[in-house]
Amino acid sequence: MNNIINFYYGIYVIDLYELEDKYVFKYNDKNYYFMEYDRNPEDIKSLIEICIELKKRNILTNEFVCNKFNEYLVPYNNKFYVLIKNNVSEYKINYNDILYIQNSTIGILFNKNITRTNYIDLWKKKIDFYESKIHSYKYHLINKTIDYYIGLGENAISYIVNNDIKINNIVLSHRRINEKMSSFDFYNPINYILDNRGRDLADYIKELFFYNETSEEVLISFLYYMNLNREEYILFLSRMLYPTYYFDLIDKILIHNEDEDILKNIINRTNDYIKLLKKIIYYINYSLRMNIPVIEWIIKM
Repeated sequence: MNNIINFYYGIYVIDLYELEDKYVFKYNDKNYYFMEYDRNPEDIKSLIEICIELKKRNILTNEFVCNKFNEYLVPYNNKFYVLIKNNVSEYKINYNDILYIQNSTIGILFNKNITRTNYIDLWKKKIDFYESKIHSYKYHLINKTIDYYIGLGENAISYIVNNDIKINNIVLSHRRINEKMSSFDFYNPINYILDNRGRDLADYIKELFFYNETSEEVLISFLYYMNLNREEYILFLSRMLYPTYYFDLIDKILIHNEDEDILKNIINRTNDYIKLLKKIIYYINYSLRMNIPVIEWIIKM
């Protein structure tokens, strides 16, 4: 890998080490990460434009490094790689990072290539895929539970459709948030997308609930500081209802051959999670006075 970096960037690396799926080295007192670019190659231009815009606004971001051939993507082993300069000190992210990005990037440069507000189409395609394969799964736990989670996904879609929501206040967001996410990954432009203000918050709360044992009071308190409007709370609730936490694990089982036992924690805690959604609906309507439509079957639990 040293030779690849030297050839494309003209950097002679003395101390290169592998960290998970990244190759890391220090150059001019900065850490650099050479890693796979697992996105559509056409997105790279848009991601670079976003990084430029963030730097203009003095907003934290790591950044792509252009190689000596004036390109950002490096072909290697039938994949593309990028070199990323790390501008952010290393730590585990928390709610404040999400709040910082949300507040700092309202009205950020719009780019349709990396905007992910077409939930209905994306979610329908995901559900249609699972339904087309449902009878061919050879996993007992998946076959026993997937209908329920598909039902949750369909509820999430209906909630958006029935309320005719228009998505405004586009901000910098992430493909996925997880509770162990490092500052490097949070500010890594490979992970950037544009979406509404409720996306990252919903994903973060789901992660904390299922994997961190964070109290419901703490999770609900996050909503107060986000200062979302009524339509954003509806979008937030729809994303809370959509079971990414289950579908992501299904993909790991079906694509990466992980043991289906990884579903057990999710399945065992789902009933409590629905009760959390009930409390969130009450909090949004009665404490924040947003008067969003309720989801009857959840309220009746």
